[in-house]
Formats: sequence, structure tokens, C-alpha cells
Amino acid sequence: MKNSITETETPGRPRWMIVDDNQDVLAWMRELVGKLVDADIQCFDSPHSALATFAAAPDAVDFVITDLEMPGMSGLELADRLRKLSPSLKVLLATGSEILTNREAAQKGFCGLLRKPFPFPSLRGALAAAGALAMPAENNSKPFAALTMA
Repeated sequence: MKNSITETETPGRPRWMIVDDNQDVLAWMRELVGKLVDADIQCFDSPHSALATFAAAPDAVDFVITDLEMPGMSGLELADRLRKLSPSLKVLLATGSEILTNREAAQKGFCGLLRKPFPFPSLRGALAAAGALAMPAENNSKPFAALTMA
């Protein structure tokens, strides 16, 4: 998958990007996220392709989910470059790595940290904590750290 996978774009719908070098994980993430949000979702298996697409229209993307460890550019570097183009962009880190703690991810500017593999409710909770979803009232007091999986 050298190019992005894009669902048909609809004017006025939010636009999300998911970046992961593993195509199976990318397809799985798209399916899960698609059950939670009514958004146009672009998937990239290359952080370089994601960055190039984003740079062409940074104001067109509303939310990004990225893997941490990818060939050629880490999720840390990708998020940093994306936020230089759009400082208010929210980026959620989804990783199977234990390299970063929740606190370190927040210090590096991520709106949340999701540990792979994660159950569907953890994804929903992390997106809600990031402000990307409406959060049920009974969960309003939980910080994003409580929503991640170890």
C-alpha cells in the first residue's frame, strides 16, 4: 500500500488520518474508528506519505492516530512535523511499545496513548478523552491514563 486508502470524501465531514506501517493493523484500526466516528478516514502505511498529504492541506485534517515505531520516521517525529504545520492538531499515539509512559506521551504533545492491542471500549474512551467523541457522563472524570491498556 504505497498510497493512502481513502473512503469517499463527503464535504463537511471531519477528516481523519491513521498512520501505521502494518497494513493489517491499519485495516483493523480503520474498521474500529469507522464504528465510532462519522468521518472521512485516510490510512497511510508510510509516515512520509501521510506527512506529504497533510502538508498539502493541513487545515483539512481534524484528527490523527499514529503508530510509534515505523520505518524511516517515528510517530514522535511525524506528530512533531504535523503540529508544526497545524499547531492545534490533536494526535493520538497507538503503540504496542512500552517506550513511553502516559505522562511522557502527554509531554510530547499527544492527546492520548493507546496500548496495542486494545479492546474497542479503550479506543472509544481514548477518543472521548481526546475530545474527538462525546463522552458518557459516567466516564467524564477518568483521565486518559486510566483508559489505556498495559
